[in-house]
Amino acid sequence: MDRAVQAPDFLSVEGKTARLTPAGEFSLEAAVEMISSAIVFCRENDIPGLLIDARELFGFPHPSVSDRYWFVQKWKTAAEGSVVLSFIQRPEMIDPGQIGVTMAANAGLQAAVFDNEPAARNWLLDNIR
Repeated sequence: MDRAVQAPDFLSVEGKTARLTPAGEFSLEAAVEMISSAIVFCRENDIPGLLIDARELFGFPHPSVSDRYWFVQKWKTAAEGSVVLSFIQRPEMIDPGQIGVTMAANAGLQAAVFDNEPAARNWLLDNIR
């Protein structure tokens, strides 16, 4: 089916996956909304995997546990169980205990975070249908 949904800024489609590469300064709320829009685009266009390279995304502090809970719930709703998320992030932004990944798993959202692209891409390709 041909969809009229426009791809969000910073999003490219690469076969069975899409890649979101936001760059610049954004509030946490704007960044979360941008990622949510990309997830919805993937879901509505039957793209099962989304690679989010957030290394060039700036403008907000290290997310708190409650921030992480909030955006995991938002992204779970956007994905509706049909989009797998793989994040590439700067090491200082990754929670050492991977609490966000645990929250995602508990919510039914398949997601992982890495500090390098090869690991993030390989994990994503291994986990999409």
